[in-house]
Amino acid sequence: MKQIRTYTYTQKQKKWITLLYVILALLIITLPLVVYIFIYHVSRHLISVPLYIFLFFLFIATLSIGIYTTIRFLISATREIVTSKNELALKDVIIQHSDEIIILLDMFGKILSINPALTSILKFNKEDVIQHPFRVILFEKSFEDSIRLRDLLLSRFKDVFKGYEAEIVLPCKVQHHSEIKSIAFKLIPVFQDNNLQFILAIGRVIQSDFLTSHYLKTEYAEFIIDNNIRMVNLLSYRLTRNLEPYLEKREIIRIQLGLQEAIINAIEHGNLEIDFETKSRLKKMEGNYWDHVLDICNKDHLEKRKIKVQYHLFTDCVKYIITDEGKGFDWKQYVRAVPDGNLIQTYHGVGLTMLQDIFEVSFNENGNEITLVKRFS
Repeated sequence: MKQIRTYTYTQKQKKWITLLYVILALLIITLPLVVYIFIYHVSRHLISVPLYIFLFFLFIATLSIGIYTTIRFLISATREIVTSKNELALKDVIIQHSDEIIILLDMFGKILSINPALTSILKFNKEDVIQHPFRVILFEKSFEDSIRLRDLLLSRFKDVFKGYEAEIVLPCKVQHHSEIKSIAFKLIPVFQDNNLQFILAIGRVIQSDFLTSHYLKTEYAEFIIDNNIRMVNLLSYRLTRNLEPYLEKREIIRIQLGLQEAIINAIEHGNLEIDFETKSRLKKMEGNYWDHVLDICNKDHLEKRKIKVQYHLFTDCVKYIITDEGKGFDWKQYVRAVPDGNLIQTYHGVGLTMLQDIFEVSFNENGNEITLVKRFS
């Protein structure tokens, strides 16, 4: 990763170097002039020889101290550079031999460098990705199917632009293969002189363990989360990590997207009481939708209301129950049953229709609890 193998002086070091060079230059420039003035005064007996010798040696001592200090500083700085280069070389060895995917992005999200792990895991060569946007390694279908996932990725990058580290799990394609891998990325901002220079993306493949894939038959878990949409992505992967023995990867990704849709709906329409008309208006405003939501919603709802997610894994199906603490809604206004049992979308029922395409969907009477069932056969 040659783009980051650089060393620059700190601002303090730059100031010291400038000061030392100025002093050294002044001493060297004034040396002939001082010698000339001393000789002129001595030749005309304007100054005694002993005083001349004293002043001359004082000047030489000052010059020597200036040169010595400059040389010492330059030697120290050079050692720091050598040490820094050695450290970078060691880090480079670690990066090149790491099992984790390491990607260096510019501030606009273009790929500048990759380590061999990306090629090994996703089969992309350097020429396939260098100078391409980060999304080139992602599974496109998931982004076509989910506006939520696109918005989520954009919000993560916005967090990085503000100087915060961010985490997100993304479906990534294996080049020239039908295989898809779920990779947990940590996005780390790299600043220089208080300006964002690079983004370091470190990813690890999420895999089910041996015991789970061979011996797990039933599982139950219950999660209580606050109204933080940043947790939804990670939670959806936790809720599906043990489904690989039962479903294909593409179907698991669809379940993850469906869970994200359902949980975010519970947050915004349930706990935060954002109705469909308000949401439509906020979507048309400039800026980030969730920033607008946080500005207008009741702060007590943010701090106190929770989302409960129950997860049941059986041998023939998986069931999720998502409950919010809102007032509920008359879901019959937005979906209706037809003779074949399908749910039909209205203008604002796109999310519910997406869920129906993936799960068997049902609500409680109040409309603040949704049950999603996915059968394995």
